[in-house]
Amino acid sequence: MEIDVTEKTFFNPGDLVIVKHDIDNKPVMFVVEKATRSLYNKETNVKENIFLGVKCRWFDKNQVMHEDVFSPKDLVHYGK
Repeated sequence: MEIDVTEKTFFNPGDLVIVKHDIDNKPVMFVVEKATRSLYNKETNVKENIFLGVKCRWFDKNQVMHEDVFSPKDLVHYGK
């Protein structure tokens, strides 16, 4: 019996990341925070947090700041 071992990657605020997919002009981004959404379960009266992704910021060629949420599966650490 084989166990598939996958390495988990964690991102902390301030980490430099890039998108792992092969696209043109991949920006180097910095991690701002973990993005979550809170839902209130009416049946159990419990507030549940759902993980949405990692919020990142970057600047384009014109020095305009952008911000978006990415899945951690789509990001890799920059310079490692």
